[in-house]
Amino acid sequence: MESRTQKMLIVLTFGLMLVQGCIDNIRGVLIPSIKEAFLVSYTSIATMILVSTFGYIMATFTGGMMTDRVGQKKVILIGFAFVLAAIFGISTAGVYYLFVLAMFVLGYGIGLLTIGASTLAPIIFVKNQGVMMNLMHFFYGIGATIGPRFAGGLLNAGVTWQNIYRYGLIPVGVVLIYFLLCKFPKIEESEKEEKISLLEILKHRRVILFSLLLGFYVASEVGLANWFATYLQHAKGMTELSSASYLSIFFMIFTVGRLVGGFIAEKLGYMRSVFLFVSLALVCLIIGVFGDQNLTIVISIGGFFFSIVYPTMMVVLIKSFKKGLNSILGVVMTASSGINMLANWVIGRVNDVFNEAVGFSMIILFLIMVLLFLILLNRELSHQSE
Repeated sequence: MESRTQKMLIVLTFGLMLVQGCIDNIRGVLIPSIKEAFLVSYTSIATMILVSTFGYIMATFTGGMMTDRVGQKKVILIGFAFVLAAIFGISTAGVYYLFVLAMFVLGYGIGLLTIGASTLAPIIFVKNQGVMMNLMHFFYGIGATIGPRFAGGLLNAGVTWQNIYRYGLIPVGVVLIYFLLCKFPKIEESEKEEKISLLEILKHRRVILFSLLLGFYVASEVGLANWFATYLQHAKGMTELSSASYLSIFFMIFTVGRLVGGFIAEKLGYMRSVFLFVSLALVCLIIGVFGDQNLTIVISIGGFFFSIVYPTMMVVLIKSFKKGLNSILGVVMTASSGINMLANWVIGRVNDVFNEAVGFSMIILFLIMVLLFLILLNRELSHQSE
């Protein structure tokens, strides 16, 4: 691969992650407005999130096979087409069911963009994979920082939630134009990998542990992005702008963590770093939820400790398998997204049955599950290296 082509593709992966972070995380700030606009329950909102996540799962399940057949460039282009169609549908939907359908399309489009970036990453990040993978997800954090704060400011200025989604066309359009200028080598032909059967993948103990660990971690991160603002508004009595600010602070610190966290992971070791960061994230969440009102900010500070978990574990996954990596990535991403989908539906249901404080506290349980599966996976990897 030419050096210029490689550099352009690296920038593209950063841009794709930035768009995902921005579009994914404005939803958390807009949930109360969406709930009020359609006069639905938290369970209905959770169902919307479930359907959107199911769209993402369908994309991760089919995206790997699509990449093998038509290449990354066409998969990413199809992803952009779905995202643009979804934003149009969301911004014009007059009834709840059309809105949910549009969210499914959005989830599918973002899933294809994720597959595009994920299948490019192991090829274009030749050196310092831990640092580069965290840097790629650093741009997701930038989008996730800007998106909620921008959405909260527009809500405070009286802009409707549907019009706010229209503003999402700006970052999508910019990255799409850059994407059209990129040259894609035939990576899928020159870098063919040894095949592995789906049944063999599903029976693999390490695949199961990676799926469970990443599933509960993603449920924690996405759960916080989806429900933090709702929790602050209804359990803590904050305004829309204040709750959006707390969420943006979380993602701002989260983004800083991804900028420096890769170097920490390289220094301390991947598994040791992830265990330490998840433990401290859990402590921050417990202090913020059960402490006094002025300790709520500790949840936002905990964003630093959420930062490196997903990208660092993806590097561990990539290094753990010698064959069938693309297929294994697709299975793990699909399975972990399924866990995330169900877990976030549970949070919404608990909000209705109990209250927003109890629902948000479910994230603490998810992080405890992450620590448990980290211990089990570390033992499995230790046996592998012996």
